[in-house]
Amino acid sequence: MTRRTFLIGATGLTAAVLAACSDERPQPSPEPTPAPPVGAPRPSGVARSDWLGDSFSRGSSSYLPVGESPRLREDLAAPWRDRLFFAGEATSTDAPSTVHGALASGERAAAEILGVAAPGERVVIVGAGIAGAAAARLLVDDGPEGLEVIVLEARGRTGGRIHTIESGAWPGPVELGAQWVRSIADHDLLERLVRVGVEIAIADAALALDDEGATRPIPPAGQPPSLEAALLPVIARARAAAETVEPDVALATALALLRPWSEDPGPDGGPSERQTIALALAALVEPRLGAASGVLSAGPGLDELALGAENLVTGGWARLVDALLDDVDVQLSSPVTGVAVGEDSVSVRLGVGDSFSADRVVLTAPLGVLQQGGIDLELPAVKDSAIARLGVGAIETIWLRYAEPFWDEEAALWVLADPEAAVPLWLNLQAVTGEPVIVGVVAGARAIGFGALGEEDAVTAALAGLAPLVGAREPSGD
Repeated sequence: MTRRTFLIGATGLTAAVLAACSDERPQPSPEPTPAPPVGAPRPSGVARSDWLGDSFSRGSSSYLPVGESPRLREDLAAPWRDRLFFAGEATSTDAPSTVHGALASGERAAAEILGVAAPGERVVIVGAGIAGAAAARLLVDDGPEGLEVIVLEARGRTGGRIHTIESGAWPGPVELGAQWVRSIADHDLLERLVRVGVEIAIADAALALDDEGATRPIPPAGQPPSLEAALLPVIARARAAAETVEPDVALATALALLRPWSEDPGPDGGPSERQTIALALAALVEPRLGAASGVLSAGPGLDELALGAENLVTGGWARLVDALLDDVDVQLSSPVTGVAVGEDSVSVRLGVGDSFSADRVVLTAPLGVLQQGGIDLELPAVKDSAIARLGVGAIETIWLRYAEPFWDEEAALWVLADPEAAVPLWLNLQAVTGEPVIVGVVAGARAIGFGALGEEDAVTAALAGLAPLVGAREPSGD
């Protein structure tokens, strides 16, 4: 059977990405850029993220590499001397690499401070992302009398890795950071979003489209429309296979234990086992954690995968951050370069040379910033070890705007199980909001090479993978 490229088209939504199955940590080396296929037009508008290159993020998420355990997150999250407190998705043991995990971590750090703070103290929060905003809100609302709360944000905007752009050039909010709400059975994030007027779309059934244009339902007709139900079993088998060997192995190694992979079509003409593995990596694993399967732990690392209903935020994530920071003292363009913990206070040094003295500090800087020494810290060895050993994930997006669609408006999601595709995931907002906008998502090792491309080369590389979607009509960019 010849190797075939499959695309998943979700008539409702979900987002995912297929990244290279590498056995080594990825290194930045941009790949040659193919010429765009005939019929794939240049867009009239482009917006893209660069979380790896952003000096205030240095990555998009965190994950557990081979051989590591969630204890690293506990070590990072633990307060130090009741003066320095830690928050952010990397400190969450319940929901790392998610917005609600970051939000809950901020509230957890604030609650720890409330347990020791005295009236009239000053608390400085480093970072105005969702974790910092959540911590500030709780401290302002529930803090002791006279508690002073100051939020220092390095960027000229709030939100951190939530980055909503609302511009007249685009038909709706552009989300260059967080987009999805998943695995929230025990959290009220959806209710909070609704209260502040954020619009949300929900996932639906999926279809598979091969390179010859044939479509097949995933899962097969007659089964519940759940992409996870169709693709998770093969990941569960790999997880079980990993438990038979010691020590912990990478997900790629666990999947190799299942070989030989069948090339026979699946039930009702669906993808083969090999194709299903590729789709599972593309749709479920690598884009949610930002890790290539060659470095992600097949044990504890996989256990952190966020599952559950796919909820796509279409109405502006930033509104939640703005609501949390209402009436809070936020100082923008104030990058923190050092934090020194003393016996009775904490000194916070700013990039311009100024410094703050605080009684307590909440540090919400992303893991990538901590790893690369973006903030000068003298921490106990257990924290330095946690920072060094956790993995920094890579997830980037590229938004393309058109005057009219050149694709199937019925499919909201396309995932290419093609190892050569620069951008293997596309979210079609035409099927969600009615606007001709498509969003490419690239994660893991591919995100490094793709991020190194200039805008024109990135657009060209992205469009090269969309040849199977180009119809007979002649679309235009404007």
